[in-house]
Parts: sequence; structure tokens; C-alpha cells
Amino acid sequence: MTRFFYPFFEGMYEMLTTLKQWQDRYFHFWDRLNVLRAGILGANDGIISVSGIVLGAVGADMSNTTLFISGISGMVAGACSMAGGEFVSVSAQKDVQLAKLNAQTTPNQRVTDFYQTRIHEIDLLNPLHAATMSFLSFLLGAVIPLLAISLSAPAWRLTNTLLAMAAALTINATVSAHNAEVPLAKVILRNILVGLVTALVTYVMGTLLGGNVG
Repeated sequence: MTRFFYPFFEGMYEMLTTLKQWQDRYFHFWDRLNVLRAGILGANDGIISVSGIVLGAVGADMSNTTLFISGISGMVAGACSMAGGEFVSVSAQKDVQLAKLNAQTTPNQRVTDFYQTRIHEIDLLNPLHAATMSFLSFLLGAVIPLLAISLSAPAWRLTNTLLAMAAALTINATVSAHNAEVPLAKVILRNILVGLVTALVTYVMGTLLGGNVG
């Protein structure tokens, strides 16, 4: 039996070793922090944004098909927007890093306060890493309220979506507060509060606009 499973575990070990080497090669310390930040923000925005969209549609008393299409459209548009925003933002940060790096290597460059802290090529951020993580994490976050509202009976749409949003925001807040010197309850409460305010505003807007259309 051991000889049967040995090739499997050996293959898994080699795969994990290769993955670790790839990560060490392409994701260095500052880039890993930047990717983690993009992932947490992307998931948070995905949860809150799509929850707000579908709850606004619930307030307008739209059909299941319309709800699903609205949620999917918001999910894809939001993920693209988040990825694009991360790419532009991190590209701007990288431009500053490159300017600083080039200034350090330029002969007779006058030393200023701006260039006193040295930067190395390994510290450069990668915009594609942040954009990709933001895109994927937004989709993962957005699919939670979308599934909750799509799989719920009409009478339970609002309740189930709010519960799913609160649970997802709690998990995301717990991950973001890991090893941080901030009370976890405070981070969770803040996250859920932002989600609830967004849900309230969009639901009320949907109710008002839906009533006017009707």
C-alpha cells in the first residue's frame, strides 16, 4: 500500500517545491504584500458591490432572470474595473520606484531626502500580479451574494443575501486582520457596517425607482 501511494506523494512534493521556487522567483516581499492587499480589497469590493447591485434589484422587485443578469454584469464589470485600477495604480508606483532606482545609479546624482532610502531591483512591484489578484478575488467575492440571491426563494432573497454578505465580509476581515495589532471584532464590525450601509442605500433606491417605473 505504501509503495502504491509513494509516487503520488513524491509527485505532490515536487509540484509544491516547484511552486515555491516559482513564487520566490516572481513574488518577492514587497510584491507579495501588494498582491495580498489587492486580493483583500478586491474580495471586499466584490462582496459589497454585487450585494448592493442585486439588493437594489430586489428592491425594484425584478425577476430572477433580471436579478441574475444584473449580478453577472456587475460582477464582470467590477472585476475588470478593479483590475484596471490596480494596474494603473501599481504601474504609477513602479514608475516612481524605477525613477528612484535610476537616480541611485546615475553618477554624480545629487543626494536628496527623497533618495536617501535605497531601493533595489528586487523591490520593484509588478502591476500584472496585483491586477490579476484583484480580478480573481473580486469574482470570488462577488459570486457569494450572487449565488445567495439566485438560489433563494423570492421571500428569502433579502435575508439570505444579507446573511451571505455578512458571513463573507467576516471571513475577509478575519483574513485581513491576521497578525495585525487591531481588535478583530472592530475590523469585522467596520466591514459589515460598510456592507449594510451600501445594501440599505441600494435597496431603498431600487424600491423608489421600481415604484416610480411601476
